[in-house]
Amino acid sequence: MGNQLVGIAPSQIFPVEHYLTDHSNLKFDVNLGSTRFFKVARAKSQEGLVVVKVFVIHDPSLPLTTYRNGIEDIRTKLASAVNCLPFQKTILQDRAGFIIREYVKSSLYDKISTRPFLTNIQKKFMAFQILYALHQCHKVGVCHGDIKLENLMVTSWNWILLTDFASYKPSYLPEDNPADYSYFFDTSRRRTCYIAPERFNNKLSKGSTLFDEGLVKGELTPAMDIFSAGCALIELYNEGQPPFTLSQLLSYRINEYDPKRHLEKIEDIGIRNLLAHMIQKDPSARSSAEIYLDQARGTVFPEYFYSFLQGYMLMFSAAQPIMSPDEKIARLKSDINNVIEMLTKEKEPNNENSLKEGSDGLVIITTLVTSCIRALHHSNSKLQALEVLLELASHSSTENILDRIVPYIFHLMQDPVPRVRILSIHTLTKVLALVKNVPCSDANIFPEYVLPGLAPLTNDPVILVRSAYAQNIADLAQIALSYIENSRDCQSSKPSDTPKLSYETELRILRDMIQQTVSSLLADSENIVKITLAEYGITRLCVFFGKQKANDVLLSHLITFLNDKNDKQLRGSFFDCLVGVVSYVGVYSSAIITPLLQQGLSDPEEFIIVKSINAMKELTKLNLLCKASVYQLLQDTACFLVHPNLWIRHAVAGFIVSIAVALDTVDVQCKVVNHLSNYFKSPVIQVNKEYLILNALLDPVPREVFDTVLKCQDIEILLHTLQERQKARNLVKAGHVPQYISIPSIFRRLISEGMNDLVEDQLISMGKHLLKMHKHKMFFNDDKQINLSETNGKLDLSLLNVTINSHCVNLKTDVQKEFQDANKKRMDKCNRLSPELHSNIGMNSEWQHMFGTGDMAATQISKTTITSSNLEVPSSPLYSLISDTDQSLHEKSYIQYRCAPCKSELRKLISRKQEMYFKTSRARELAEQTAWGPHIPPPGWRLKGTLVAHLHEHRSSVNKLVPLPGKGKFVSCSNDGCIRLWDCIKMEGKNIANRSKLLYNRQTGALMGLTLCENHESLASASANGSVFVMRVETSSNKVSLLHSRQLDIQEDGCAVDINYLDSGSQSVLVYATMYGSLVGWDLRKPGTAWKLDNDLKHGVITSFCLDSQQCWAAVATSSGYHTAWDLRFQLAVANCVHPAGRVRKVVRHPTEKSWILSAVQGNNEISMWNMETQTRQGVLWGTTTPPLSKSSVNGHSVCAMYAGEMDRSPFVFTGGTDMRLRYWDLSNSTNSYLAVPSALDVVNSSSFSYE
Repeated sequence: MGNQLVGIAPSQIFPVEHYLTDHSNLKFDVNLGSTRFFKVARAKSQEGLVVVKVFVIHDPSLPLTTYRNGIEDIRTKLASAVNCLPFQKTILQDRAGFIIREYVKSSLYDKISTRPFLTNIQKKFMAFQILYALHQCHKVGVCHGDIKLENLMVTSWNWILLTDFASYKPSYLPEDNPADYSYFFDTSRRRTCYIAPERFNNKLSKGSTLFDEGLVKGELTPAMDIFSAGCALIELYNEGQPPFTLSQLLSYRINEYDPKRHLEKIEDIGIRNLLAHMIQKDPSARSSAEIYLDQARGTVFPEYFYSFLQGYMLMFSAAQPIMSPDEKIARLKSDINNVIEMLTKEKEPNNENSLKEGSDGLVIITTLVTSCIRALHHSNSKLQALEVLLELASHSSTENILDRIVPYIFHLMQDPVPRVRILSIHTLTKVLALVKNVPCSDANIFPEYVLPGLAPLTNDPVILVRSAYAQNIADLAQIALSYIENSRDCQSSKPSDTPKLSYETELRILRDMIQQTVSSLLADSENIVKITLAEYGITRLCVFFGKQKANDVLLSHLITFLNDKNDKQLRGSFFDCLVGVVSYVGVYSSAIITPLLQQGLSDPEEFIIVKSINAMKELTKLNLLCKASVYQLLQDTACFLVHPNLWIRHAVAGFIVSIAVALDTVDVQCKVVNHLSNYFKSPVIQVNKEYLILNALLDPVPREVFDTVLKCQDIEILLHTLQERQKARNLVKAGHVPQYISIPSIFRRLISEGMNDLVEDQLISMGKHLLKMHKHKMFFNDDKQINLSETNGKLDLSLLNVTINSHCVNLKTDVQKEFQDANKKRMDKCNRLSPELHSNIGMNSEWQHMFGTGDMAATQISKTTITSSNLEVPSSPLYSLISDTDQSLHEKSYIQYRCAPCKSELRKLISRKQEMYFKTSRARELAEQTAWGPHIPPPGWRLKGTLVAHLHEHRSSVNKLVPLPGKGKFVSCSNDGCIRLWDCIKMEGKNIANRSKLLYNRQTGALMGLTLCENHESLASASANGSVFVMRVETSSNKVSLLHSRQLDIQEDGCAVDINYLDSGSQSVLVYATMYGSLVGWDLRKPGTAWKLDNDLKHGVITSFCLDSQQCWAAVATSSGYHTAWDLRFQLAVANCVHPAGRVRKVVRHPTEKSWILSAVQGNNEISMWNMETQTRQGVLWGTTTPPLSKSSVNGHSVCAMYAGEMDRSPFVFTGGTDMRLRYWDLSNSTNSYLAVPSALDVVNSSSFSYE
């Protein structure tokens, strides 16, 4: 624009937000910096955040139209350039000019200093994209003119976007006047200068006009952009150190400065040579971007940049089709194996550098995955993201794992869905285990980052999450130990004392932190957590803690497992892990564990007895029990050789074999065999053979006898009696029958079950264990009875501190009026239902036993006619069904019901459902009559098109008109944020000025939707700022009171674009559609959301929706031409119709066809009629002169509003659109359609006047 702008001094300076007040669709958000040239701000629009650059017009003579045309021409040319982001909209006003583009959070200048820092392969891919962006621009004849790091935007997945094309800036600058450079190019005030040397002209003096000499005579060339891009890449590779300032560039121009020292800092020789070639002074010596890309292929840049990566990343970065983060993750999950193969297949097996480069290429894909994680909505997508991260980690470098993957796993560990947290724990453990060489800087990652991040999981409310943590804590402890040992090797170059002290200190800190976690898990309130920790790695934790802490921490907690008498699995897990702990603690724990093993022998659960004996066997094999303990345990277990359980007998035999192997022969024959001789049929010499022991055993105690003894209430007396009987047998000589004092009934039962003298002796030998087992069983049963008696099946709701909102509803109705007003069609339907309910159904014997026989079912209560002094109800099938269950108490006292209770309850349920159906159907019919009946025009009615009133109080476009039925009033809402109430009756009088009766403007933002709700007593409105209001309108007093309100999340859901109301008698639901694809039901009777349906964003953003007259389904229309039918009963998308042209502006339901909708489409005033049941287009209303259904010839006018109704049993629709015309369409006879109200610009027939 020239240095004529540089010298202009404005008389008054306003902030940037001052100039945005004129644009209702732009809401100021943040000031991004202002210079004398441009004021820049971030603003909110309906499409999202945008960058607005404001040029304040101080000189009206400037040819701004030329520059606007240039910007729009660039936008058109770069429409298909995937790495370019031109300005998307230009606005030229009297006070200022505006150029608008999409907002991108980070520039390449910001990315350089953002952690994690860019790797070499990431910088290469960015350099590749910058050259590719220049190639896209130059190919269509567009040059940028101001390439610098601030104008290279970077997405969260490192996709480069070249933006802020400077076609409006001078092509040439005077070399002796830095003011022009500062005004146009030094917006960051860093004094860096990347302008090509040939753009500085010594012929331009301070008084010349750059508009004449710079823009007209000189044009930007691709070589100028190549130089600027080379300078930007040098700064990228030098970590933010610029190669040129303005003075250095001017010196470089005359060979007085050499940027060689900046180039030498670049380690990659290929990149260094490429950039040196790009910043040559001679523009003819520089190559084009296309040539640079060809020369660098396979050398500087890997081949997969060209053949795979650029195209694959474009799929996730292109504007069309838009992929949600969930869809991106799903695609990556299906492609990840092929992606890894593509990025690593070209490396040479024996080439170390090639191997490293192929592995580093996965950093780019990792960044793409992690950029989606925070925006994921579905738990399944989060699970897939974790699986993809694990797959990438198995092929990635240590830095990539620790810096880029682990932090996002921790983010998912805080997800509200337990499944995601569980998989995050497992994934974290596996990922950390993949790290083999830990950098010294990350040696303390466990005590400083990992363990503090995992600490909240010990108190997680979900049991499975805590169990997953317990399952992995041993692995994490071992991994943490390997990290510290790796860091000790890394510090081996330091003095010998320092690493040793540091290692011991770090190990102590680590053990203390792991001990705190393990103690919390072993003391968890849920036993499954303890069991999981014991089963998964308790031995490895012993190795990690060392002998002392293994004894003090682990063994002491494990012993408490035996105190739980209710959980047999917990007690069993103690014996499962006991051997591993004791084997590490040592033989010194023998005195502690012997009583615990003995306790296991008396457990009421037999599988725990097996586990206890097996633990004895393993400990004996490992010589971890002293001889005294072995003899004591042998004495206790010998009696189990005749136990009725086969597994116990096998376990005892195995224990005996392990003792025989561990002890000397003398000890075996003298002490072991003597204890066992009473249980063998014949003497056994070789007790070190398990099969010999089992074959020589006496017959076991019969199971029935054993169980009966255990269940006996007086087991002590029983055992004492058995001992007395044994003494009596011992006193009698051989061949004589002993005389017993008495034989109680319990003995008769035992004898009948197979008890004999030998069995009695065996029971006596097991007497000590039987007493303990019986005691434990009784304790368990008593405890169980106590728990049941405490609850007694009742819940005290008063203990919940919940405020209950009460509502008073009058259920007393005039029954006579209810049934007289009932619709005959509904009664016929009930007549058809009645015989089915009273028909006899054939039942088999089991059903007859449960529900009564057919004769019983036939015994029905005789139907009676209820009479009263003030009530007389005519007999009807429906009412007779209801009356069956409404007999008086006097009648019921004489009736004997001969059917099962469940059948009686079923009858009551059916009757209640029938009554609910009847009331709902009647309310729905009344709603339809209320909606359509009063509004049906009289026969032969025709809109005259006479202007009754001109209402102009709204300051912006009116978006919705809603009539108040039966009151002669209507309500309007506008983009100015106001709701106004108008009285139609006063408009017909002689009022000179028609003013609104009521104004409500407390809801800021443009009002997008308006609807009646709550029996036409309230209004609901939706604003572009995300708010939804429900107001009570009192037309008599002209007062408005706010009843309900809610604020939508603009970033998550967008604002509400349309709003409707469901009132079917049984529900009162306000339905609104949000911009980002949600159809939400808000029940006004209670807080929260009743239901939410998510429309697929691939089909475009929602623009409008309508509800079925029966309120069973809704039709949603989108900006991409999709019509989706949602079944509101089952909340499922049941049908899809797509318009071939594009955006839908408005949809309404067809007035007579129940499954049809009317859809107004962008362009040609088109209205399509769709049958959602068959998903076909049934007809088109075409309100333009262009050929019907033409795609090549498009008229820009569209229908914005529609009203569908019925007149003389013929459906019609009124339409109004951007061509300022109202049309009447007869949907049954097109010849009756006419232009109801013409446009003010239409040429009307000349009128003739006569005077008399």
